[in-house]
Amino acid sequence: MSEYSPTDLTILFADICRSTVLFDQLGDQAALELVMESLQIAGKIAMQNHGTVIGTIGDEVMCTFRSADDALIAASLIHSQIQGHKLMQEHHLAMRIGINSGAVISSRGSVYGDTVNTAARLAQQAKANQSLVSSATIASIREDLRDQLRMVGKISLQGKPGTIEVHEWLGAETEEEITEVAIKSEVPTRSFFMTASYLTRQMRFDPMLVRFLFGRSMDCDQVIDHTTISREHAEFMYRNGQFILRDFSTNGSVVVQDNNAEQLHRSSIELKGRGEIYLGRTLHQPRFCIKFKLH
Repeated sequence: MSEYSPTDLTILFADICRSTVLFDQLGDQAALELVMESLQIAGKIAMQNHGTVIGTIGDEVMCTFRSADDALIAASLIHSQIQGHKLMQEHHLAMRIGINSGAVISSRGSVYGDTVNTAARLAQQAKANQSLVSSATIASIREDLRDQLRMVGKISLQGKPGTIEVHEWLGAETEEEITEVAIKSEVPTRSFFMTASYLTRQMRFDPMLVRFLFGRSMDCDQVIDHTTISREHAEFMYRNGQFILRDFSTNGSVVVQDNNAEQLHRSSIELKGRGEIYLGRTLHQPRFCIKFKLH
């Protein structure tokens, strides 16, 4: 058999978002230490889930998996551990992940080919705390895990002709949670759609919602500029028949619904009926209120 015979593998690229900002904030030495620690976290999680770390290139790490299921679980855990790391969250460090499956050429401890290039391009296309997955990967995963994927659509990737069908992986944080979700009976859709408003902007979300990001960063879907709001603060999601607000910020959020105010901090809540959302420390400041209603 030739040394360059193709092998079917799943490729995972984990890329640190806006790492150059860290060097501006912390200086070269401290920023490099934080970047290396985050890459080591990602590599360790990959190996714990039967993956192989091929190497790091600048601020990204490339891993291979023989099982696409293992790659998806590793992606969830990478995001979870980075979001739970106090220093990394203080400096808004986040990862974006691209996952693709197919034939690769293995040589001298590395892998090559279009499958690898596509995974790298998917990581570049992803937002912070997001995992983008190709349709080629979906074809090889367990049926129950497919319930944790949401269609993004067909997108163009830099340097590649045409478009590719892409999904977002919304998997649970651990394999146990994924298994628990899989064995539950199907959850009926509780709402056909949700509307929300911020200032003069009116928004409508249906069950095809992947994610809608709020924060101070210009990369967010809705920018809200307040000193207590994180660059990437919270997001709307639709999962298992529920519209959800997920907070991953420094100062948390407050959701007012059913005549109760609930504080969130790096946690999630199901949105019900109608209510108001205040990110950071903006409670009782009407200008920063996000109103929502389920229909």
